[in-house]
Amino acid sequence: MISSHQPDPEGPSRDRREAQASRWPRRLLIGANVVVALTLVVAGSVYAYVRYRAAELKTIKLPSLTADAGTATPMNILLVGSNTRTGLDPGEAAQFGSASQVPGARSDVTMILHLDPRTGSASLLSIPRDLFVPLPAHSMAGSVGKIDAALNDGPNNLIAAITGNLGIPINHFVEINFDGFQRTIDAIGGISLNFPEPIRDSFSGLNIPTTGCRQLNGATALAVVRARHLQYYANGRWNDDPLSDLARIRRDHTFLRVFANAAKAQLTNPVRLNALVGGLVNQVTVDSGLDVSSLLALLRRWRHLNPNVVAQTTLPITVVANYHYRAGAYGDVDMPVEPLDHQVINAWSGQPDRSPARSLTSVAIVNVSGLSRPAATVRTQLGALGYAVASTGTAPSPARITETVIRYPPGSLDGALGLLHDLSGAVMLAPDPVVPAGTVTLDLGSALTVTGSAASPLTAPTVPTGPTVPAGSATPASTTLAPAPAGGLAPSSAVDQPAPYDPTAC
Repeated sequence: MISSHQPDPEGPSRDRREAQASRWPRRLLIGANVVVALTLVVAGSVYAYVRYRAAELKTIKLPSLTADAGTATPMNILLVGSNTRTGLDPGEAAQFGSASQVPGARSDVTMILHLDPRTGSASLLSIPRDLFVPLPAHSMAGSVGKIDAALNDGPNNLIAAITGNLGIPINHFVEINFDGFQRTIDAIGGISLNFPEPIRDSFSGLNIPTTGCRQLNGATALAVVRARHLQYYANGRWNDDPLSDLARIRRDHTFLRVFANAAKAQLTNPVRLNALVGGLVNQVTVDSGLDVSSLLALLRRWRHLNPNVVAQTTLPITVVANYHYRAGAYGDVDMPVEPLDHQVINAWSGQPDRSPARSLTSVAIVNVSGLSRPAATVRTQLGALGYAVASTGTAPSPARITETVIRYPPGSLDGALGLLHDLSGAVMLAPDPVVPAGTVTLDLGSALTVTGSAASPLTAPTVPTGPTVPAGSATPASTTLAPAPAGGLAPSSAVDQPAPYDPTAC
């Protein structure tokens, strides 16, 4: 029998094993603490760096913005590519023209980014630069004009035009000019695009003589996104792109996706990231509400967003060529298409259509169409829907083709949107302090039909949810729109329909 006090021959080795085993949890705990500490240091460094660089951003106070309720609620950010020549270096001024040669500023690119944290989705709406609208009071371009001209009076004027004319609230503003765009592209080492056909544009300076994947520097990338007089080489000759600005918008959508993916890849390269942020902060203007805390909150909330699933939509329009309004010649202009436009806006923003409060809306009708007796017809139709028509009148017609404008008291957008719900054709909104409270004035144009609930509604357009849209797909509801749109052409598509010569991602 072995005594209980007899030494165990394996005792020392067992003690060592037990001691080593007991140290493993401590080592794991220490290692985990080190990893957590390093993660916090790195994350803290990134956010400290962003905080430091964001403080260098140029900011501007914009009273026309709609206050946002924080990053937990949907918000709209206006993204503007300005063609201002102010601040260009001598070489760029020689290429694009100096501020004295090309005065003022216009929004070459006007997009609204909608962020919805409730669904984790993001979507882009492009507004064609030639959309013909009533401009805010005292605009440099006059009482009417193309929406890009609203930027001549500064971003506050452009925001007021978008909100007032389309009923879209804007919460934040980001603007970049020629110089900033080029520097930003160069900072990330350029952009790769594939060109299926040779393309050129003598106005923007674009010249891609061969097909295939090419690495573009900032200057060439700018020529791509500005090209709206593009020609492509096919069948042994140069051909004109027929859609001008609309074609540029669809190409810019592709470019934006490629850029967003390239910029996102820089997050793992400290040198490139520093160059990218350094190029942006000195060339971008944001509203004063996008302070450091707001930018950091957006960065945390949306850092994992995949650019390839951001829906990209364009406001449908019809083109009226060689347009004259009163004494002004405006070239080709874009007219709105209702109710298609607000079906697209509602689908893009995830908002329901505004139901009309007909019995609470008093309408004064002014016939500016140049046609005889349409005011009496519209009065009867609106009355049958339950509107109180306060008066009818006639004013000189300003043009051969005229938009219908719903003028409403500032701050009373809901009543105007409700009336818009019952109309189709070329219809635009406009705030007007002269209009009495509780009423709207309907400037009756030449392309309008009162539809109301008795009319067959148009099919709601499908907004794309990813980067691929079948080529040649039909414009939503283009065959059922009534009446014929202004200018007699079918509405443009809300979804991108790439042409065979459009650049693509490599």
